[in-house]
Amino acid sequence: MSARSVLEEAAAAMGGLDRILEIDSLVMTGFGQSLSLGQDPSADPMAPAKYTAQNDVVRSFDLDSLRALQTQRQQPLFPFAAAFAYGSDPRSQVQAGVTALTHPLSAIRAALNSAKPADSLGIEDEAIVVEFALAGGETVRLGIDQTTRLPSWVRWVAPDAALGEIEYTTWFTGYSPFDGVQLPNGLTTKIDWRDLVTQTFHVDSYRVDGELPSFPASAGRSGSGEGAGGPPRVAVTPVADGIWDLRLVLDVPTFETNGTGIVEFEDHLLMFEAYGSEVDTSALIDAANKLVPGKQVTEVVVSHHHFDHSGGLRTAVSRGLTVISKRGNEQIFREMVSRPAPNFPDALARNPQPLKFVPVDEHLVLEDSMRRVDVYRVVGHLHMADAVFAYVPEARVLMQGDMFVTQWDWTWWGDNYLDSIEHFDLDPAIDIPVHGQVSTFDEVIESIERQTAAAQAFCRENEASGIQISGCPVKSVRD
Repeated sequence: MSARSVLEEAAAAMGGLDRILEIDSLVMTGFGQSLSLGQDPSADPMAPAKYTAQNDVVRSFDLDSLRALQTQRQQPLFPFAAAFAYGSDPRSQVQAGVTALTHPLSAIRAALNSAKPADSLGIEDEAIVVEFALAGGETVRLGIDQTTRLPSWVRWVAPDAALGEIEYTTWFTGYSPFDGVQLPNGLTTKIDWRDLVTQTFHVDSYRVDGELPSFPASAGRSGSGEGAGGPPRVAVTPVADGIWDLRLVLDVPTFETNGTGIVEFEDHLLMFEAYGSEVDTSALIDAANKLVPGKQVTEVVVSHHHFDHSGGLRTAVSRGLTVISKRGNEQIFREMVSRPAPNFPDALARNPQPLKFVPVDEHLVLEDSMRRVDVYRVVGHLHMADAVFAYVPEARVLMQGDMFVTQWDWTWWGDNYLDSIEHFDLDPAIDIPVHGQVSTFDEVIESIERQTAAAQAFCRENEASGIQISGCPVKSVRD
């Protein structure tokens, strides 16, 4: 067999080579769930994953241009701090390249029309595997069932800030004829990390050669400080003697601003959080290293494992930084930094370094003749079990991630902030957050009270309409 003959047999099994090649568009509707990767409540491999329900999904494929437009209504199946996540208005996303191949019709068309014709075959379990390349150079593998000759799955590799790179596989199941073409009624996507399912989709209708909607222009990233002109800009604000707030300056609007606290010691600097991505963390480290002549960042406190907060971990390790975090995060951090990235080399792939990890149980003191910083475990926070925060007692400055954010609409665990402060008998005056902006302690408490009341009102409104939202009613016990 040649790779081309296998692809032609697959096209014939789906409805005929000529029929497959003449189809211009496909519109698929249905419902499913998507994984919030790396947002589990703890770092344990068996921790329950967080999913978002996707309803009223319409996915429109422009098969000639290898693009898809997906619109959907969604609701997180876990408490979320932003009102926009619960909106009833449909959202749209343009998918191109490999992300438009998670359907057998688009995958087989791409393989047949590949700029680099398929020329390799393999066998994996019950599938004949054909490898081909897209015009942009992305390598794709397509599994063809040896018995039915129908496409079984499509596989590709993509870069990932937290994990280096991820191998994705979308499985096609439940084929039935629609307008003379065999199409699946179920799609499931898994990744090669912790055997996680990242996407499920149930098809409830197909339109072959249906009219396509207008495709909007794709928007850039809004959660990163990366601007069109290169590395992100960093705003530096002195907070106290030897303590600074470094915040990424965004070129596009976003829900929350992000940054880090920097603390000066006698011969080095301490950074709070390896935030976001390689580009974000590199910009923050580079800006910090210019604060005090002769002093560099050598340590980073990572508040918790969530992938927005640890997205720069691989970059920090590549710079030789010592990582300080809750003991329960060591396993997942070692998993994250041990993953290779040969197809999309990131900072750690380009400069491999071992993880230097310092665990925190209840309390860790970092101290020299110049300054003391206390690192404490976060108490009773059900959003993140394996979490720490830092406190500079002399300046009464607290540094934290996700314990509180000024820009949130709602707070679901408003008790936690004061619970942790009271548990360790602290007296903070200033809060430096990973998300948000520097605030006084009074401003933090005022915001928590306001956001808790708003979350309670949100729950009451939905319950009155017969809708039960995850996390409702709010479990705050403070007046």
